[in-house]
Amino acid sequence: MRTAWLLLWAVLLMPLPAFGQDEDTAGDDDDSADDDDHDHDDSTGDDHDHDDHTVHDSVTVTAASPAKTDTHARVEIEETALERTRGQDLAQAVSQVPGVTTARGTADSSKPVIRGHAERRLLVLYDGTRHASQKWGSDHATEIDPFAAGSLSVIKGAAGVRYGPDAIGGVVLVEPHPLLATPGIDGELQLVASGNGPRIAGAARLDLAPAKLPGFVARIEGNYARGGPLRTPTYVLGNTGSQVWNAGATLHVHRGPLHLTAAYSHYDLRAGVFYGVASSSPDAFLAGLERDEPLGADTWTASPAIDRPYQAVAHDRAQLKAVVHLARAGTLHAAYAFQHNHRREFEPARASITGPQYAFKLRTHSLDVAFDHASLPLGAFTSTGGLGIAAELQDNVYEGLPLIPNHRAATFGVFGFERLVGTRFALEIGGRYDHHGRRSFLTDSAFARHVGRGTLSDEDCVATESARRCGLAFDTGSVSAGVLVKLPGDAFDLKVDLSSASRFPNGDELYMNGSAPTFPVYALGDPSMKPETTWSASPTLGLTLPWLTGEVSGFVSFIDEYIQFAPELAADGAPRFDVTVRGAFPRFRYSAVDAVFFGVDGGLTLGPAWPVSLRLEGALVRATSVDTGRPLLFIPADRVAASVRVTPPHAGPLHDGFVELRGEYVFEQRHTDEAADLAAPPPGVFLLSAGAGARFHLHNENTLEVGVEASNLLNRRYRDYTSLLRYVADEPGVDVRLRLRFSFHQHPVQRTLHDAPDAHDPDHHDPDDHPPHELRGH
Repeated sequence: MRTAWLLLWAVLLMPLPAFGQDEDTAGDDDDSADDDDHDHDDSTGDDHDHDDHTVHDSVTVTAASPAKTDTHARVEIEETALERTRGQDLAQAVSQVPGVTTARGTADSSKPVIRGHAERRLLVLYDGTRHASQKWGSDHATEIDPFAAGSLSVIKGAAGVRYGPDAIGGVVLVEPHPLLATPGIDGELQLVASGNGPRIAGAARLDLAPAKLPGFVARIEGNYARGGPLRTPTYVLGNTGSQVWNAGATLHVHRGPLHLTAAYSHYDLRAGVFYGVASSSPDAFLAGLERDEPLGADTWTASPAIDRPYQAVAHDRAQLKAVVHLARAGTLHAAYAFQHNHRREFEPARASITGPQYAFKLRTHSLDVAFDHASLPLGAFTSTGGLGIAAELQDNVYEGLPLIPNHRAATFGVFGFERLVGTRFALEIGGRYDHHGRRSFLTDSAFARHVGRGTLSDEDCVATESARRCGLAFDTGSVSAGVLVKLPGDAFDLKVDLSSASRFPNGDELYMNGSAPTFPVYALGDPSMKPETTWSASPTLGLTLPWLTGEVSGFVSFIDEYIQFAPELAADGAPRFDVTVRGAFPRFRYSAVDAVFFGVDGGLTLGPAWPVSLRLEGALVRATSVDTGRPLLFIPADRVAASVRVTPPHAGPLHDGFVELRGEYVFEQRHTDEAADLAAPPPGVFLLSAGAGARFHLHNENTLEVGVEASNLLNRRYRDYTSLLRYVADEPGVDVRLRLRFSFHQHPVQRTLHDAPDAHDPDHHDPDDHPPHELRGH
């Protein structure tokens, strides 16, 4: 423990170069609007991070960005940058942020990785509710409609007090498009076409605020996408085609101090799993590591048909929110959400077998209640804060080949935070307690396998008529302290965040015994796992000048009982395999170690408002086992990037035009334990991408946006160190995407949020003009 705190102080004292806020990915006007009526001072603001369904009517923003006022290392992706990622999954959109990368699986999907932490150590919130799904598979992409995202924010580092368990590595905040506040119609139509696949996607959204029903707003939205298998520079990634559709509806009503929002969404995915992950024997797998191309690549075609193996996933989400403004007392928030995640996975089988070999039903009920007290003047300072509770009930029902047990789990948390705000200084402190109880139901055969491995005994579980019931209970606490200082001259701001966070072990980490199409290794869990707990420190220095902006953030964290997932090797260093009727799979095992993560990430923009601007970015992560002193596996390699952006002046109806060229160099991962891995890290690679676009202003404030994006322009062959795909195949080659977006508006009302009264102003008694705000319990 003493070593952990010495590392924390070391990162606080390290010298930091003068970088500042990312102009291309932070400080979006629409995002700032979400927090405008929280901000009591432009130099510090409030600690609220996002609103639920923010009401919007062509607003102009003058308030400080939440990324500027949060004591955590936080970056917002502006609307224009987000629009450029339409047609890609959520992880691709988030990866624009320095320090965030993606890990691709063996299908057409990817997951975000923040400062070396993969999805199970990240928390994803959509509209203030934590997303609940099966996270254990490498191809289990986040089941959130990327077209429905109106804004994205990334909090890098531990944020357990604010958002609860799992927020060890960071938080991704996904907010829907803002709703109308005045009578009218608003909406958009989108079309995206990609060459690598090829694939096409179409989306539509319609918002309605009837004049005859004041205070009532409705939205319907949906989209559909279909694509064939991806292609590397030299061969097709067979059976990686996919189709996905989404549909959603939202109703919002406010009467006096009460705001009610009801929302429902459905996500539906059918995606093939890459043929090349299957191996007939251990020798065939080892031989595949040496090949430039997977065995059989010459027979794979670009047919869009989705064959076995494949996955079919449906995710339903229903939510009801209530926000009550209690005059001078503060604001009360309450939200209930139900999520049903239905996953099915299909192995190759005889024609007579039509059903799945793996079927999962995950049902999650969550309730969050929070109270934010009104601001209190304390001399030269103002105090804001709140407290709340969060509860979650979850059950997982599994049917199929041996893999994971059924379980029921309950989690309860209570938290509180307070923020002291001055003209050039803000201090935030908080604390949280969480309890988690889980009952897992193992079949007799699964229990016997654990007994045979020595990971369970008869005393650990209770025998019932149909299963062995194994119960576990965990209690964790989190604390945080953050400081934000505006340095003299207003060019620099300094944030220092000290936080802890915890994560309860997942069911797969405890009891998994098997493999699946989306998890092409044979994994063994360990029921003795305990909660992970991290203590972290992160200083962030920002710079804002008319001609230079940027931000650089350092971090160090000590993680107690870090659960690593790595190949199991024999005494001679050879990998172990498990051979089943479905093939041979390398054995991976979950094990706990104490670990240290540290690094730095950030960016610098020269001439953010100039016709030609230059952007530099970089990220570095190191992760080491304290127990052995060896580097951990699957940590992203160092990377640097540079881009030049040309922004021509407005010309008639043409606005917001740009042309951008970006080059990124990903270094070979040399800070790893090659002896513990199945294959050496892939060599470094230079990737070139480009983009161009413009917005045309049409009649009645309607707009047409046109853009083109190209990735891997040089069509380089490469493999990504963080991806399991690197063992068997290359990453996709060049891709060119064309996107069109038509936005329409009827009778918009022009005003600025600066004209609206503040809901926390003691002289203001009409809360109807203020949007409801996020729950603080996540």
